[in-house]
Amino acid sequence: MQKVKLPISVDPVRAAQSGTEFEAIIQKALMRRLAESTISIQSDIKTQFIFEVDQQKLRIFHGKASVAVELTCQRCNEPMIYQCEAEFTYCPVHNQEQENNCPDVYEPIYYDENGEVNLHDIVEDELILTLPQISKHAINDCVESKFDLTFGEIEEEEEQRPNPFDALAQLKRK
Repeated sequence: MQKVKLPISVDPVRAAQSGTEFEAIIQKALMRRLAESTISIQSDIKTQFIFEVDQQKLRIFHGKASVAVELTCQRCNEPMIYQCEAEFTYCPVHNQEQENNCPDVYEPIYYDENGEVNLHDIVEDELILTLPQISKHAINDCVESKFDLTFGEIEEEEEQRPNPFDALAQLKRK
């Protein structure tokens, strides 16, 4: 696998036919939407792409992306480091018919007008999708964990209500 500067966009058909593989770094300054979704991005994004033709002769590409970001813990409002790890598989398509025929294991993605897909946008989208909806420290690491208490006891139901289906069960036994 070649370690190269990741191109912004690539022709996935040509790359799949030649079996291209990339292992590259994307500068964190290029990930504006990810930066807006977090407090900060800790390092440049490590990526890996493998373009290939599958057994059904579809051109596909697999990818991985990894980066540490800083988020706000929703429990204690303190910053926390979260490791974003994304894995994805795409099948480039031209139209709705190709998208409908695309196997479910692949995510369809449309080419642009030049027949290329934007790899930077794909990585950024996938990393944003891996962000937690509610970011929290582990309970042992959180400052507020000492306040995570319950008060009182839950009372058990004293009266057991009769099951309305017991009558049917008795009829079935007869």
